[in-house]
Amino acid sequence: MTKFASEETSSMMGMPLPFTNGEYRRRIDAVRKRLAEEKLDALLIFHQESMFYLFGYDQTGYWIYQTAILTIESPEVTVLGRTADYNLIAGLPYIGEVRTWKDDSADHPIKMTVDWLREKGLLADGKRVGVELKAHALLPFYYKSLSEALPSLVDASDLITELRLCKSDAEVVYMRQAGKILDAAYAGAFAALRPGILETEVLAAALTGMFKAGGHVPAIVPPFATGPRTMSQTHGPAMDRRILADEPVTIEPGCSRYRYHAVGVQTRWMGEPPARVQKVFDELAQTQEAAFSAIRPGVSTADVAREINRALDQFGMYVPGEHHGYGTGIGYPPTWLDNLRIKESDTHVLAKNMTFFLLFQWTVEDVCNFPVEIFVGEPFIVTRSGCERLSTTPLSLTGG
Repeated sequence: MTKFASEETSSMMGMPLPFTNGEYRRRIDAVRKRLAEEKLDALLIFHQESMFYLFGYDQTGYWIYQTAILTIESPEVTVLGRTADYNLIAGLPYIGEVRTWKDDSADHPIKMTVDWLREKGLLADGKRVGVELKAHALLPFYYKSLSEALPSLVDASDLITELRLCKSDAEVVYMRQAGKILDAAYAGAFAALRPGILETEVLAAALTGMFKAGGHVPAIVPPFATGPRTMSQTHGPAMDRRILADEPVTIEPGCSRYRYHAVGVQTRWMGEPPARVQKVFDELAQTQEAAFSAIRPGVSTADVAREINRALDQFGMYVPGEHHGYGTGIGYPPTWLDNLRIKESDTHVLAKNMTFFLLFQWTVEDVCNFPVEIFVGEPFIVTRSGCERLSTTPLSLTGG
């Protein structure tokens, strides 16, 4: 077995990995412990987030077939991927073997996966192999072939994603840095705001602030909308629309440091906001504070959601079935979401070092010649006794 000193940090192509070898080993061992608890003999890993989490593998070509295989018997990981990605994998902590295939290879990657499992005796009677079915990287085309070859696969989609919810102290360092980068993105965007400027120009200012502050490539280009486009629910991109006076501007940056994302959303008004818009904004901000007061270790996400819904109900804003936030952390396109939601049907319990994004929104009618959507949202971290903001940008409807 390749030895990696736990206190040392390995490098890939001249750049140090984000964590020490020991941090990666602790994560691998935690997964192997979960395999034992679930009575699984091995896990087929497809989430790019899982691979980055376990051994620092960082790339964006995961739309093509690749898998990492971890067994209960050994902390060494086998990775099967394209030849083009070999240099990004070989030498990473606890990688025991890399098997590659080419686009024009005679060996189909599914067959190579099955052959490896057979070699290790993992297809024998009584053996149970888990698979991450909820991964964006496991396309239906590949899953069909995989399930036909391995019909007894066990869905283990949440095994690693659940372990990722509580960040280590080393991960929290990057989440805090991401919060500062979020502030820089806001500062760049808000300084650029003026009537007549293009949405894309404001986005460029946000991205410039983000990268100058040490940000890395985010999982999603920050959603951006102005005027009637705010009804896109922050699911739209910046366009070549010129921003006008007396209308809303909404930006939702998710800012990354070593793939760890702090996410926020704010609406600003170009000029003096109408009284009804200001009232809605203030009520959303008060709801945010009510949520802030309810969050602490040991409280369920469902109870936090109920407290939020009580606050919204007193303002006439309660809408059954809506969620009010989600966990954030490692993110790759197309998402920066962790596997929890702040909603009454969620079953998680908050714990120290969980990180998440709370957001609130409401539609205001008859203040322009179109309905407008107002947003308030901030990133938080659960502490020993409560929670704290990861961003210092004030919640304000006006000002840069």
